[in-house]
Amino acid sequence: MKKAVIILTALLLLSTAAAFAGGQKGATGEEVITLSLYEYSDLADETDVKNTEILFDTFYAKFPKIRFDIEYGFDEPYHDKLQAMLVADQLADVMFLWPGKRTGTVTQSGKVKDLRPWIKGHENEFAPIAMAAQGRNGEIYELPEQVTATHVMFTNEKLMKDLGLSFPRTHEDLLSQGGKIKGARLIPVAMTNKSQWQMQSCLLSALTERAGGMDWYKRVIVGNNASFADAEFINALKIIDELSKREMFSPGINQLDYGQALTQFETEEAVYYIDGGWRANNLVSELTADQKPYMVLNTYPDIPNQKGTSGSTAAVAGTGYGMHSKLTGEKAEAAWNWIWFYSGPEGSKLRQGFGANPAYKLPTPGDADPMIKKLVKFVAETPAGFVIDAVMDAEGMGVLHPAIQEMMLGKKTPQQVAQEYETWVAANDSGRK
Repeated sequence: MKKAVIILTALLLLSTAAAFAGGQKGATGEEVITLSLYEYSDLADETDVKNTEILFDTFYAKFPKIRFDIEYGFDEPYHDKLQAMLVADQLADVMFLWPGKRTGTVTQSGKVKDLRPWIKGHENEFAPIAMAAQGRNGEIYELPEQVTATHVMFTNEKLMKDLGLSFPRTHEDLLSQGGKIKGARLIPVAMTNKSQWQMQSCLLSALTERAGGMDWYKRVIVGNNASFADAEFINALKIIDELSKREMFSPGINQLDYGQALTQFETEEAVYYIDGGWRANNLVSELTADQKPYMVLNTYPDIPNQKGTSGSTAAVAGTGYGMHSKLTGEKAEAAWNWIWFYSGPEGSKLRQGFGANPAYKLPTPGDADPMIKKLVKFVAETPAGFVIDAVMDAEGMGVLHPAIQEMMLGKKTPQQVAQEYETWVAANDSGRK
């Protein structure tokens, strides 16, 4: 933790000391263009810090006349600050954004520029899902960095073999493994949920498609003879409720900071680990060469009364950078240079080396890390449903997330959680209007 903070502090000093307000003279006497940048980065994640530093250093070497005045944020505080910036009319020149409703209030505010004029001619260089419209009139506000599977059930096959287990076919099979796994003083399913979004994005979203199928899922979004109070959504919530009651999750899951479950999996304290596909980035550098062959990417097993697709995940076009609508001329071009560098061929190749699965079409190198190859195969072959917070208004997550946590603590039933969320959606969600 201390090392990560030290590295990030150095990065901050380097990135902000190079230039402040636009107009500072560079070493050659030419003016340096400085842009404010609101960056999404985990201060406690040494891998993230190191990779971010490499990306900025490479960009600065290519564009010596462009510098960023960077402010960092992560997790819910990032989103809270982004909303505050919008309300105060102080959005950064460049900011990290989501393709759906997670940052929809910002992207639909008129204060984020449509990137289609810059993207034009490059559309076929990206995975089709990355070019999906993000605005009502086809706008693209951020250039997706990758195709994101938000649900992966990482599996330690060596521990399973040691315990005489095989990957469960059904939810009931998984529950039946709990006693044996805990008897070996191991965690059945490593997860964290202190920040609350993890359970929704990384498990409930996939379970919702499993429970209801895509036709119902599409209809419930707009309220077409379907409701989040229906038996389908209640069934998805019941899976989480049962896992919690049977103590299948990491002990103290609702008090664990994001990243602690990753450590539990890497140190082989857990048989299964549920998180997003982006965690393959960490596993590239943090697993040993001996561990990687027996670490496998799966999805949650079939659930009772399932109407959806076996083996499905939840996926969305990835996050990426956008720019403030006020930018014009050389500042707009400078901002685009970063956006294209990051999500285009150069940055994508660098990030692929870190373990990302870029939205930009690149061949998978023959010598790619085993975890990268597994992630690429997973995304290419796994059917996917929606991520709830990408298709429903972000404000509603303020109802759903804490309600799920209360259910896990035994304070609410799945039926109550479903009804509370549907009540909010029916009255407020833009998709229902």
